[in-house]
Amino acid sequence: MNLRLHIISFVSILTLSFSSVVVAQERIEWSELSFEERQILRELEDNWDELTPERQQRLRRGAIRWQQLAPEQRQQAQQQRQRFQNLAPLQRNLINQRFQRFNSLSSDQQRQLRNIQRRYRSLPEAQRERLRQQFESQARERQQRSDDPEAQARREQIRDVIQQNRNVLRPQPQVRTPERRRQPDR
Repeated sequence: MNLRLHIISFVSILTLSFSSVVVAQERIEWSELSFEERQILRELEDNWDELTPERQQRLRRGAIRWQQLAPEQRQQAQQQRQRFQNLAPLQRNLINQRFQRFNSLSSDQQRQLRNIQRRYRSLPEAQRERLRQQFESQARERQQRSDDPEAQARREQIRDVIQQNRNVLRPQPQVRTPERRRQPDR
């Protein structure tokens, strides 16, 4: 009886959990959006039905957040969006890739990166500039090393040798024992 009650409880919890996931992923009809949400998302109206339910949910949450922003925060966000739109497609793609990579990190890793960024921004401008120059210099050196065909060929040769010898036991050094001196015959 007790086991049966546990099984029923477990199945009920699973059912409720699954139904909440399904509800969270439901498609949102354009007409279900509030007037303010439709105003914010008006550029997407023609394609709204083609968006995945997950994307619709994210966009709706974004519209709700937008409504809660102060006017100066909205202006700042619009300026950032405009700067992003003015970037070359390659740069936008790179930023999107970095964003996706960041979102794939665990929450602890994201928190660590945000802390690093916060510390960097709190540094004096001169120190930030020195760090930027140092980073750019190191990046150029790495790029040059990766572009150098000879260096690349040497690295590949080294990798091949390491791979070929990975399973080979290293010979043990021979321990020399002191030779016994022969005693002269008496």
